Amino acid sequence: MTRKAFTLIELLVVIAIIAILAAILFPVFAQAKAAAKKTADLSNTKQYLLAEKMYEGDADDYNCPVQYNNSYSVNPPSDANPGVLLKPYMKNFDILKCPTDPADNTARMLDLPDPNAQPTAARKQAQFELNLGFKANYGQNTEYFSAMGNQCPEAFKTFTISSTSVGKPAETIYDVNSIWDRTSGGGPRGGGNWGLDMPCRLYAASQGGGDSLPPVPGCSYRWWWGGWNPANPLAWNVFGGVWPWHFGDIANVGWEDGHAKSMKVSALTAGCDVQNGWGGYIFDKEKYLWDLQ
Repeated sequence: MTRKAFTLIELLVVIAIIAILAAILFPVFAQAKAAAKKTADLSNTKQYLLAEKMYEGDADDYNCPVQYNNSYSVNPPSDANPGVLLKPYMKNFDILKCPTDPADNTARMLDLPDPNAQPTAARKQAQFELNLGFKANYGQNTEYFSAMGNQCPEAFKTFTISSTSVGKPAETIYDVNSIWDRTSGGGPRGGGNWGLDMPCRLYAASQGGGDSLPPVPGCSYRWWWGGWNPANPLAWNVFGGVWPWHFGDIANVGWEDGHAKSMKVSALTAGCDVQNGWGGYIFDKEKYLWDLQ
């Protein structure tokens, strides 16, 4: 009885064909997976904005404060942040996480009060949620929407604004994908950041000069994270806390009117000469995307 089998050459040819197909298809699968994550993240950005808009509807059109005080704790005086304040409108804390950020819940507890150190189950859960709020991957445009003052009569105070005071809501950034910290090699660490700095502060003389930021009445200092720092490429705030979690240096951006879209980080500096620590000027008010005009 004659038995037929593959020859060694035929087997090698089949293996080679499979290897070639794998080399072609695996990058396609990876790109499809990355695109799906970007889409899911864009949906989260939109849901976060919708929660903010519902909050404003219950708060006389004032936006959500970035922080109550500087304690980062549920211990009296207990702190808060948008993640916590928007919880009734979001229902799901996973909205606060970018799918591309590798940080899990354990990583998002880093550098903040340990929930397990709280005395009751309710307080443990409250601290856990507070920490997730601080580590949200959607950082608020803090300096314009919720300026923080230091050495105020209240020691620390936030100044929110009415949405009706924003001149061009569809052209004003409300939040952007963010990063908490980076390793010495530049990799992401710890999740996201609940607040951001914008790339420029002062208007150029050609734009009339002056400060673009709203005042912090009665406070000696304004809290900031050091601005954008393009000369320090491994710094966590090289982009003021903004982070391109998606392929092609893309970040998802939420706008004050409630829409969301994906943009290159370089496009977020339109109208602005970015220098370390707000050293540059806004040279085109019409193109600048961060102020309230």
